[in-house]
Amino acid sequence: MKRAIGYAAMLLLGMSIALAQKPASRQTLVLNLDYAKFRNNDSSGYLEIYYGFYPSLITYGQRDGQRMGVLKVRTRVRDERSGLFQVNTVSTVLLPAPDSSGASNRIVSISQAGHVVPFGDYRLDVFVVDSLSPTRSDSISLPFLVRGYGAEPAISDLELCSSVKSSAQKDDLYYKNSLEVIPNPTLVFGATSHPMMFHYAELYNLDTGQTYVLKTQTIGGDGKVVKEASKARRFGVRHAVEAGMTNVASLESGKYRVRLILIDEKGTPVSQSEKSFYAYNPHIKGNAIAASSIKASELAGMTADELAEEFRKAQYVATDQEIKTFSQITSEDGRREFLAKFWSEVEVGRSGRPGILRSVYLQRILSADQRFRALGRAGWRTDRGRVLALYAEPDEVERFPSSQDSKPYEVWRYYSIENGVEFIFVDRSGFGEHTLVHSTKRGELQDTEWQRFLR
Repeated sequence: MKRAIGYAAMLLLGMSIALAQKPASRQTLVLNLDYAKFRNNDSSGYLEIYYGFYPSLITYGQRDGQRMGVLKVRTRVRDERSGLFQVNTVSTVLLPAPDSSGASNRIVSISQAGHVVPFGDYRLDVFVVDSLSPTRSDSISLPFLVRGYGAEPAISDLELCSSVKSSAQKDDLYYKNSLEVIPNPTLVFGATSHPMMFHYAELYNLDTGQTYVLKTQTIGGDGKVVKEASKARRFGVRHAVEAGMTNVASLESGKYRVRLILIDEKGTPVSQSEKSFYAYNPHIKGNAIAASSIKASELAGMTADELAEEFRKAQYVATDQEIKTFSQITSEDGRREFLAKFWSEVEVGRSGRPGILRSVYLQRILSADQRFRALGRAGWRTDRGRVLALYAEPDEVERFPSSQDSKPYEVWRYYSIENGVEFIFVDRSGFGEHTLVHSTKRGELQDTEWQRFLR
């Protein structure tokens, strides 16, 4: 379904402002990001990007008697083969400060942008800076493909939304195909925020004479279907829109997938599309939460700030979605419950990563802090600190001091990981902070020409 080409304006663009700064939130600035791809024509797709920001994590200052926050957002879409940018924009986002009651702190400020992108393999990079506290920033980098839909029935990407309703406001940023579609870039749903999860998708190349069945499934982390709904529809057009909703308030807290399946009159699934989301329902005390009760006792007596600090240090074994979800939880009990469930999952292992005990991980963090602090940077936040936290003490460390021809560097070797791997750290600044320049470990930075950093 063809759309107007161009960049959909964010909240405010390119405004010149002068604000009196207020001290920034002590918590980390968090960028929420999601996207969906739709059909444009036979050689390009239409990419929508959804941005979300938590008001409580933004620095505010005075402007014309109003307290405002200012974010600078750079968005780039880079062709992985040619290296050329299809999108390269910088936007200024002005956000009014939340009201004194604090209720609006829990409402995510959102916006979106739309771009026509030729078929190809791309990487989406978004970087946001808190303009009134420039050291506070966040970024997300995601690979994605833009492909054609051929001549057979097909479903676009799913857009998960906080609301979908009829609309005639064609000039609205969130209007498409007679609907107002409000995205939820956090992808977090549940009784405390959005008990109804809405979805929007587009259907292409339909047989106008057929009656199709659309099946919506909610799938748990174990791959089992926990919710399912079906409806039959005769669309009567080649291209159509599907909008629906799922009540997720009864799901146990955790990660899920929603799957939309298009089934023809013969009962054959002809296309499907799915997307992951996170359910947060602290009122549900199911088996998954009960299993973390022992872990919760370890966290008893910790304050909300102490729990937040521990999770900040656990970021190396947390998913991006968990980091975003935790940032929304402000109560002490909520943070303790979340962290207990988090550690109970980390300790048994997940996503192909072996389990690690909470006590062991935190001891590694403490050791990194004591040994690798440099340039005012906490030791656990350095590259050597991260590798130590994730992979334990190396089996062998080879240290090379500075010389006339070389900066100081270290080679860490692990013989029990992937039949032997190396991590190479170079003190590039000369002030004691060794940065990772190359590793043979899968998923880590690899640069076979790392020796150039020694000069």
